[in-house]
Amino acid sequence: MTDLFLAVDAGNTKTWAGLTTDDGDLVGVARGGVGDIYAPAGPAAAKAVVLALIDDVLASAGIGASEVRHASFRLAGVDWPADEQFWDAVLRPRFRSYSIKNDGFALIRCGRLDGQGISVVLGTGAALAGRGPEKEWALSWWLQHPLGGAGLVTEALRAVYLAELGLGESTKLSAVLPPLFGVSTPEEMLEVTTSRGNGFRFAAQAAHAPSVLALADDDPVVAGLINTQAERLADYIGSLARTCGLVEPVTVVVGGGLVRTPDSPLYAALRRVCAGFVDLRHTRAAALVGALLDAIAEGGAEPTETARDRLTQKLG
Repeated sequence: MTDLFLAVDAGNTKTWAGLTTDDGDLVGVARGGVGDIYAPAGPAAAKAVVLALIDDVLASAGIGASEVRHASFRLAGVDWPADEQFWDAVLRPRFRSYSIKNDGFALIRCGRLDGQGISVVLGTGAALAGRGPEKEWALSWWLQHPLGGAGLVTEALRAVYLAELGLGESTKLSAVLPPLFGVSTPEEMLEVTTSRGNGFRFAAQAAHAPSVLALADDDPVVAGLINTQAERLADYIGSLARTCGLVEPVTVVVGGGLVRTPDSPLYAALRRVCAGFVDLRHTRAAALVGALLDAIAEGGAEPTETARDRLTQKLG
């Protein structure tokens, strides 16, 4: 029987599960909701999402969990030993060989197949991780600055309110953002996002990031917000490189919904601030691709460029 490798990439907006052979033949894939145990719905809901997706992909291949050669779980919210222990208790009865890591690690093999380097996933939030000769380290839960889509919109809202108070530059965001929240003025926008019982959530906030990025060339305030996020990311990349023992030029793979193309404003800004410091590589691959490559490598097979290309194409 052909060896099969399973991976799950769980995030704050969606969760993916996939099953592949070592040459990148995608046997099954399933998509579901939030798989982060820190999300508002809580650990039980995240567990239900992940287990349902596992069942779906295994059923598509007609196999049981015990027949999987190796499974790699890259899960948002695996921040502390207790979080890994939570998932270990869930997965141990099902799989004979598996690993559990923060979702920040998922993209690393989309940069280098040997799994060395740094990944920067910019979606609803930001997930960063590094792996080098000295250490592997997920930085995601240490990030105090607002990053990713939700972070960009947080800073955009702040810019609007500062402008209204006369404490910041005038910005086109003052006209663009309120209608996205179903209101007409910045003051009304503040109320609907902060009043008691409001339904304003992290993922809903991130959904407005494309409208902020669209002003990058027309609004100096927005351009400044983008540059600031790029500079902060560069600082964290440097910290990861030092911690993990990576030497320049450090391979940094960047992907996620906020940087869908190499021409995206945030990726272009990151390329400017990292020039000469890192080997920056953009990827359109879904994070699940890297997680599946991890499963192949950890399961004792050799991930190849062919497998990476096939999985990238199939997972879009």
